[in-house]
Order: sequence, then C-alpha cells, then structure tokens
Amino acid sequence: MSSSVRFQKLHNDLIIIKTSYLPSFRSISLILNIILFLVVCIFILCLLRVITDEKSISKKSTNKLTTPDQSKKYKDIPRKKYYYDYEPYLNNVPLKSNNKTRRFFYIDLGCFDGRDIDYFIHFHSANMLRLGTLSIIAFEPDPINFSACKLIQQRHKSIQGTFYDAAVWTETGQVRYATEKGQKSKIDPNSALFVRSIDFSTWMIENFHVDDYVYVKFAIEGAEIPILEKMVLDQSLALIDDLEIEWHEGLSPNLEPRRIALECMFDNFGMDFIYMINPVDLTHAFNIKEKYEAVLKDRGWRLKDPLTRFHYKTRKDVPDLLIERLKQKQKQAVPH
Repeated sequence: MSSSVRFQKLHNDLIIIKTSYLPSFRSISLILNIILFLVVCIFILCLLRVITDEKSISKKSTNKLTTPDQSKKYKDIPRKKYYYDYEPYLNNVPLKSNNKTRRFFYIDLGCFDGRDIDYFIHFHSANMLRLGTLSIIAFEPDPINFSACKLIQQRHKSIQGTFYDAAVWTETGQVRYATEKGQKSKIDPNSALFVRSIDFSTWMIENFHVDDYVYVKFAIEGAEIPILEKMVLDQSLALIDDLEIEWHEGLSPNLEPRRIALECMFDNFGMDFIYMINPVDLTHAFNIKEKYEAVLKDRGWRLKDPLTRFHYKTRKDVPDLLIERLKQKQKQAVPH
C-alpha cells in the first residue's frame, strides 16, 4: 500500500472519529448553556428579592413618628445654675428646711386609668410634705381612659388636679391616634382617628419656671422619643427635676439609637439614671401599703419587661446635698 493511499485512509478515519464525537460535544455545550441559564435566573431572582426587601424596609421607616422641626426657633430657657457643681450654693445662699415658694408638680403623660397618680401620692407623701403643695396635671387622649383618669379627682379631692383630653406631641393642633377600646392607645400616622395635640415642650416653657419642682412620667408608646428630642433642642428639659419613662424603642428599629443619644444628652442637663422598676413590683408594694423603699429597684440594666420604668433625676437636689455637705463641714470644724 502506497503512502498516499495510507494517508488518505488515515484522513478518512479521523473524519469518522470527529463526526462520531460531534453529537457528544453538542450535548455538553447544551448542558453548559442550560446551567448558565439557571445561574443567571437565580442571580436575577436574588437581585429582585434584595430590591423588594429594601423597598419594604424603606416603606416601614416612613411610618415612624416624625422628628421635631429643627428649623423652628424656640424661646430660650435659662439653664439651672451650677449643673455639675453645687459648691457655689454654699456661699451666701440661705438654706431653708422647707421651701415655701417652690411649686411642686406631678405631670402624668399617658394617664391611662389613673393608677400611676395613686402610686405617686402614696409613695411620695414625704416629698409632698417637704416640697410643698402638690399639683397634678394629666394628659390622656383616649376617651375611655380619660373618663377613668378623671375619677382620680374624686379619690383625692384635697389635691389640685388638671386633666387634659389631649395627646402630648411636638406640635399643637391635631394628630392621628390609634386606640382599641382603651388598649394599645398611641399616636399612629396610619390611623384615621384624630385627637387634639399639645406641643409639650412649648407648654412647659409657657407654664413653668426653673425654680419649680417638676416630676414627669412618660408612658406614651414611642412618642416619648421625638418629644424629648424637641425638649433637648429648645432646652425645656431643664425645667424637669425627675423623669420616669417607659421606653418603647422596640416599636421601630430607628428608635433605639435615638433613645441612646437622648440618654447621653440627659447628662448635659444634669440628669443621671438612677434605677429601673418593674411595674408589677410597684403595684405589689402599693397593694400591701409598703413604703417606696420596699419596692425592688434594679440598677444593673437587667430588667427586660417592655413596661419597665426608667428613673432619672437631676444630679443635685440642692437642699439635701447642701445640708449634708454643711453637716460634714461642721463636723470637720469641731475641734477634737
């Protein structure tokens, strides 16, 4: 067999082999194309899922309580003197065991059925004697709860009380409000119900002065954060001596960092965190007629109940601190 014939035969064999493998190559190519198509589809589905989640998150964030309008100008409030040091009071300042001129107020934001007013009167009777005549002011926009709250006046006729069927807020006018027969009542931008609203910080500025002793309780389902932010901005927070707050930062993911920032700002107004109280413990002590000292207090941030009350107080209660300091100085001055 000549070389040319042998070469032609080899060439023909290669052609046969190539044509026999061609269908298998096409099958592999088809499989790879299918896999690539599936990968692209999965990628597109994941991308659409991410976009949908972002839209739902942004939609939820639009339902948050509105923040105070920082462009507004508010009346300047004189800050309490010597926030961080009460020593200057020791010089040329007469001390009085009982302050006859300082007004004493308990302001209940979210009165509900009035039980917190009963608790306050019971547990703070000593402060009432020391700080003067107590005046109670309560806000409750829910019509069912407002009727129950008003009954407090019949139980404590000797105490002056003023009750408003309005919601405290950052603006005066009307605000959307949600309620379920007296339960879960709160400011809600999605509600069709409107109630009267009062700009709380402006109301404070117009009705109180720095020398008043003011105790404020916040139990208003998340509205405490924008209200307190506005009070920091216009410095009306300086008018408060004691704060009792139910924080509701769990209602929205953006409320927790705002609450933390507020607690940092409390320090600038001379306020310290004192303790936390579980309302169940408070109710139990009230029912068995115990004193406030018997109520269990947590100073370690361990309580997780959403109804936990956080207590903050101005860093100095001037009369008590001065009398204590003067007694120490007198002891040091006595010759041994």
